[in-house]
Amino acid sequence: MQTRGYDGAGFCAQSSTGTLYQHKGTGMVREVFDLKTLEQFQSVRARTWIYQVRYGTSGGFIEDNVQPIVATHTSSGQQCIVAHNGQFSQSDKELEEKESDTLRFVRNLSRSLAPTWEQRIVSELALMRGAWSLVMGTHDALYVARDPWGFRPFVYGHLWEESLGQFIWVAASETSALDAMGATDHFELLPGNIAKIAENGLSIIAKNLSRQRALCIFENIYLQHGAGKAHVPRKSIRGVKRSPTVDDVRRRSGKILAREAPLTRADVDMVIGVPGTGIEGGMAYAQALGLPYFQAITDQAGTLTEQRTFMTANIDSIYKKVLEHFQFDAQALRNRKVVLVDDSIVRGNITRGLVYLLKEYYRVRTVHLRVVSPAIDKTCHLGVNTRSASELIAARMGGDVEKIRMSVGAESLAYLSGPGLKEALTGDPKANGFCMGCMVGFRPPIDIHGNPLRQQKKKTHMPKQNFISAQRAIPL
Repeated sequence: MQTRGYDGAGFCAQSSTGTLYQHKGTGMVREVFDLKTLEQFQSVRARTWIYQVRYGTSGGFIEDNVQPIVATHTSSGQQCIVAHNGQFSQSDKELEEKESDTLRFVRNLSRSLAPTWEQRIVSELALMRGAWSLVMGTHDALYVARDPWGFRPFVYGHLWEESLGQFIWVAASETSALDAMGATDHFELLPGNIAKIAENGLSIIAKNLSRQRALCIFENIYLQHGAGKAHVPRKSIRGVKRSPTVDDVRRRSGKILAREAPLTRADVDMVIGVPGTGIEGGMAYAQALGLPYFQAITDQAGTLTEQRTFMTANIDSIYKKVLEHFQFDAQALRNRKVVLVDDSIVRGNITRGLVYLLKEYYRVRTVHLRVVSPAIDKTCHLGVNTRSASELIAARMGGDVEKIRMSVGAESLAYLSGPGLKEALTGDPKANGFCMGCMVGFRPPIDIHGNPLRQQKKKTHMPKQNFISAQRAIPL
């Protein structure tokens, strides 16, 4: 799924005799896997296939860090293919190095003194802290593992392959990937579990159930495909089937935001969902308040630019790419008062660019902003690429909503509250089991070195948002 990373792409396949087939490189999928490369591997037959798009959360943007990575055991010569979603805890010295946390884990796995891959994997993961959803393939088995907190998602299933006359096991970070492969049954690898998939099926080989859940709430805001199942705490492997979709959550978020930060027909002429992950929330916001909705901003037809601009490694190029990505209905926008609904404001340069374009080029009279998530003011060391707080507009403005509003040039700005987001996900504004450590008023459960953090007391409700006029909003 290209939307989960743009820094690199690769695959590695292994036959039952141990033969490896591999190709990877930096860049997007279409760049790494051109037609010539596809033809080269068209006839490969193998037992295990592992694919990964790189989303660089640790280490340099170099080909050595692109996954999957092959671990060759130093004494036996046996090989294991590793792909990792998340970020292992690291020392200060390791954080300064160019090699990624995954590459260091693979090196430790290769040097393990345990006699089998199963024992090596279990023993090495017992020493690790941080966030991980892992797939590890050997010549006779596929191992899957998830950290005890459950930070990153992990789902699996199986599909019937007619030509082989047997079931194929598939695992991924989203149910959308399983759907694309044709898997109709979805299950979840529960936090703290390590499982082995072999000829006799799937079996749990290790469990760590000693910690509370801390599922990344940002997955639902930004990372996951709208049609996939939301990343929420579940008690059974089958619970994923009964979970809402990410689009369901976005619609609920828009409805709750309308309750928390309403606007009227006197304030705006139309609601516009920012193309991509802001549309569902925007439509729900408009419907809840009885406001007209019109998609006056759309994606450029046939565009090949990224859909998740926040995840681009080269921050300086984002502004230009976004301006090239959107097209605007000039006639519909001229002299209008609009409200833009977006999934998040992270760095702020995209939002600032949109507001500027609407006012200066398309003569929009006023632009209000509504965001279906809380403000992001802290870096993440658990699998999301925010390496410096200086990149985050909420951090630069000290979490002051009024300062953020002024910086992006909008007439008013309001974020969905933390309880509102949890209500959208679970129906309970006081729900537990999420990591909201990147957001104003919250902190992650562990620090960058894996040490537990004492939780600060949080307000259960955000201050009420009152709007004196269409020109001004009371800061949160």
